[in-house]
Amino acid sequence: MKITYIGHNHTHDMDFEIQRPHGSGDYLALLLRSHGLFLLNNQPVVLSPNTFFLYQQGTPQYYKAYMEPFSNDWFHFTLEDDETDFFESLQIPFETPISLHHSPFFSLLIKHMTCEYYTKPYFYNQSLDHYLSLFFIKISEAYQTYYEPLTSLHINQLVLLRSKIYSRPYEKWTVEGLAHEINLSPYYFQKLYKKQFNISCLKDIINARIEYAKHYLTLIDIPIKSIAENCGYENDVHFMRQFKSVTTYTPSEYRKLHT
Repeated sequence: MKITYIGHNHTHDMDFEIQRPHGSGDYLALLLRSHGLFLLNNQPVVLSPNTFFLYQQGTPQYYKAYMEPFSNDWFHFTLEDDETDFFESLQIPFETPISLHHSPFFSLLIKHMTCEYYTKPYFYNQSLDHYLSLFFIKISEAYQTYYEPLTSLHINQLVLLRSKIYSRPYEKWTVEGLAHEINLSPYYFQKLYKKQFNISCLKDIINARIEYAKHYLTLIDIPIKSIAENCGYENDVHFMRQFKSVTTYTPSEYRKLHT
């Protein structure tokens, strides 16, 4: 891989716009620091900051500032014939927005590559080659992690955890603790949980507690404050606020309707 042009932390005016019907003659990697309006499949799409976008050689390039000055890190590069297989093996999609949750790391790599490119120290070619390989390997890892399909093991683990939450909603469940039980990072655990159940883990914990409270309210004549404590709440005010947010009724109103 060879960089042909590169820039770090460039900011352009509101009227900034790129129109290249036949592309730039090489590959183009963009790391957005601001919002940008891109033309994807002939449709205008607003991309957010911390988005990575890769143009394939020969692909039309249309993008511009959107509601603010356009800011990004970027580099143009070419591939030798013997590098094509390696690049394809990374399975990084072209013309597809990839949201990065650790974008400062990638921006720092581009900063170092920019320094190497313009100062040209003795081994700059070798350094740039290693930087580029690391950059795209990490982009591939970020993409594969974010879009990795759920495995049967993950599904079974998540179903078991959810069962525990609903059977014991009064416990002090935390995302960190639940993620630790199945050896996942909190971020990745939350992503998989929402993908599997179409609800965030924290909202599901709240729903489990509210369902548990409904059981108490309809079957047992005990004070609201005691029900709140039995459902894992430290104070009844917080419990009543969440109960109404989920059901549109106060606990007392719900009890009258169902008893």
